[in-house]
Amino acid sequence: MRKNKIPDTMTVAVLQAYEGAEALSIEQRPVPRPGRNEVLVKVAFAPINPSDLATLKGHYGFDDPAPIVPGGEGSGEVVMAGPGMMANYFLGKKVACAGWGVGGGVWSEYVVKSVQGGVMPLHKSLSLEQGAMSIINPLTASAFIDIAKKGKHQTIALTAAASSLGQMVNRLGRKEGMQIINIVRREEQVALLQAEGA
Repeated sequence: MRKNKIPDTMTVAVLQAYEGAEALSIEQRPVPRPGRNEVLVKVAFAPINPSDLATLKGHYGFDDPAPIVPGGEGSGEVVMAGPGMMANYFLGKKVACAGWGVGGGVWSEYVVKSVQGGVMPLHKSLSLEQGAMSIINPLTASAFIDIAKKGKHQTIALTAAASSLGQMVNRLGRKEGMQIINIVRREEQVALLQAEGA
C-alpha cells in the first residue's frame, strides 16, 4: 500500500571500501520495495555518529563486504507498507529507523526496514530531526548505566559530557542516583550542563 508517489530511483551514499570518507560515492539506485512486515521509509534525517565514522574505516565490527550503504540511524516517514497488519500500522507515520538488519544503512533517500526492530514510531512531540538521533545514543547511554550498575559503581567519569550522548548519560545516571563527573573542553559547556541539572 502506498501513501505518496514514489520515484523509480533514489540517491544513495555508498561506501566502496572500508577506507574512510574518501571511499564514499553517490549513486542512483532503484527504490526498493518492502516485503512482508516491512516498510519503505522516505529518509528525512540521518546523522553522522562516531560509530558511522568508525564503520567507514572498518573499525566497528561489521563484516559485510563492501560496497555497503552506511548510516547507523535516521528518521523519516513511512510511504509504503508491505503485506502484513504491522506494516500497515506504520503507513504515514514518522519513524526512527535503525541502520542495521533489513535494508542496511540509512544514508539514502529511501530505505526498507522491518517493522520488527527496524523502525519505531516517533511521538508527535518529536521532530524528525530529533527522531533521527533516538536509537544509537539512547541505547549507548543505557548501556553505560547498566554496565556501571552491574559493576556496583556509584560514580561515572564522563568525557565529552556536553555531547548529545553525554547529556543522556547525565540524565539517566542522575535518575539512578549515580554521581557523574563531567569532563568538558570549553567553559560554555559547563554552563550548558549546569542548565541541564548537572
